[in-house]
Amino acid sequence: MVIPQKYISIIGKISITAKENSFDAYVVGGFVRDLFIERESKDLDIMICSKADNKDLQLAGINFSKILASKYNLTKPVVFEKFGTAKLFMDNVEVEFIMPRKEYYDLNSRNPYTKVGSLEQDALRRDFTINALFLRLSDMKILDLTSYGLNDIKNKIIRVTDPFNAKIIFKQDPLRILRAVRQCLQFGFDIEHITYIAMKTSVTRLQIVSKERIRDEINKILVEPNPSKAFIMLDDIRLLSKILPEVVELKKNKESLNEFTCSLKVVDRVKNNIVLRMAGLLYGIVEYEACNNKNYFSENIISGFVKIEIILKRLKYSKKFIQKVLLIIRNSIYIRMYSENWTDIAIRRFIKNCGNEFTLIKELFFAYYIENDANNKKLIELSNRVDYLKSKNMLYIKSELISGEKLMKIFNKPAGKWIQNAKNKIEEIQIEDPSVSVEIVLKMLEKWIS
Repeated sequence: MVIPQKYISIIGKISITAKENSFDAYVVGGFVRDLFIERESKDLDIMICSKADNKDLQLAGINFSKILASKYNLTKPVVFEKFGTAKLFMDNVEVEFIMPRKEYYDLNSRNPYTKVGSLEQDALRRDFTINALFLRLSDMKILDLTSYGLNDIKNKIIRVTDPFNAKIIFKQDPLRILRAVRQCLQFGFDIEHITYIAMKTSVTRLQIVSKERIRDEINKILVEPNPSKAFIMLDDIRLLSKILPEVVELKKNKESLNEFTCSLKVVDRVKNNIVLRMAGLLYGIVEYEACNNKNYFSENIISGFVKIEIILKRLKYSKKFIQKVLLIIRNSIYIRMYSENWTDIAIRRFIKNCGNEFTLIKELFFAYYIENDANNKKLIELSNRVDYLKSKNMLYIKSELISGEKLMKIFNKPAGKWIQNAKNKIEEIQIEDPSVSVEIVLKMLEKWIS
């Protein structure tokens, strides 16, 4: 176990200051776990206990952070007195100081009430044994208070801190189910049997978790290698149907089952990009309709896009994220409509509709149709034509050929909706001929405006 170089000085300062001021300091949580699995950790949490007879033990972490800041001339800590925590920047690293605590849960919330507790109570209130190891800084000794943590890391197992109360642990905070699946994927660990059964029986409690927290866990899964493994597990424990029922619905018949399995393969095939991988995960929803309708703009296909928008809104994704996912899926499917009869104008219009995402669109299309020679041929032919037009400087239109201010001066008209309409007209003219001159555009506008 080796402390990473960037943390050696920070931990040294904390250790010295704790000894000088009668505090016990422990590195806790994921940082300790990551030391053993040789993984770079992003969070440094320090648990502080006072050796002195201090009546207000809840303030131990806060008081220690203030002493530390004063000793090393650091910016004052950000204090959260209600929770007994403080955050302090040390050597450009955010360090959180906390107290050992025990937790009490309300049935209708995953956010616990906290009180000062013992080291044992703090270990047991954590989710998994591998995350409940403490590193005591006074002698650099590892405390494994659940008695399972070190062995579980060695044997690559994810297990709840208290196997006798596994169901309660997940019912108190059902987000732990998603975390177990995600950490299983991250570390290449297996989930212990009792823990896995408890996860299955607690999925109905997901309703008390905010959509934002669910979204964040999905994002963390999507950036891992082979995220399909996590989605397959979520499906097995019946949690995927709570989060993405529209995707699970694809398994209802033989035809759409292929779209379900194919979408999971696509998520693994495309590069590590959250937008692209989300597009891959949801691609089958629209593709299933597209395969059964020759008309790209049929009501069924459009309803597929509506479904995707509803899914992403439900999970509280930003408007920009949603638009980007829809753009990638829409234009990837549109490649399937390509034929050699497309004109150069059609190619330019398509590229314009792709925005700056043609590379991601191609990648999604190829990942989905990797085994389909006919569609791959379309992708190659389209890409070649795009490259050819680009080489001739005939692919992209010039941005804002004539400004709104110039239009007002030339046509002696006040500002109004007509300016945007005129710009749209100019864009259409440019799509027809990217090399068109300003003079020709103005002559055409003159007829249109008059």
